[in-house]
Amino acid sequence: MSLASVLAPLMVQDPDETPVRLGDLWAERPVVLVFVRHFG
Repeated sequence: MSLASVLAPLMVQDPDETPVRLGDLWAERPVVLVFVRHFG
């Protein structure tokens, strides 16, 4: 099982806060995924 197949079904929010399936993003074009952890 590849990392891409594990991450593809996950839901994330786009800049307009609309839920989108992560796999749909990289189906159209390359994607840079950044995880930010902030403990403010």
